[in-house]
Amino acid sequence: MAAMEPEDLFAPIDHDLRVCGLRPRLVFTAPPGEDPQQWRDLVVSGVRLGPLEFEPELAADPGAAVKSLAFHTQAAVLENLQLIEGGRAWPVCRGKHRHPMTLVSESEGAWPHWKCPVDASYHCAVGEHPGVTGAA
Repeated sequence: MAAMEPEDLFAPIDHDLRVCGLRPRLVFTAPPGEDPQQWRDLVVSGVRLGPLEFEPELAADPGAAVKSLAFHTQAAVLENLQLIEGGRAWPVCRGKHRHPMTLVSESEGAWPHWKCPVDASYHCAVGEHPGVTGAA
């Protein structure tokens, strides 16, 4: 299996950001002395949120790589909500739930999911978020 590019690993997260009304993009960058192929700056709705590392050892396990990226992306978005136009808890939950969904995976190697922290029966795989329909 060929090594996945950072943009390929980020694609499911990109989808979930977009359906929730945000505009993500990755920009080539690297901290001094680091491999520029392993780093991208995360920009969401025009706000540069900082670097994301695409760890080569995780690329062999796409689920683990996506979970790591989703975790760091969610943290960056939530830390910068006041700067992001239209910023809200991400990923949005359903109905009138104002909290963000929680990132989980059932076991090592499993594809990560977003789930409601109040109603665990409401969940979706990372990359398959239904969007803001019905969100508060």
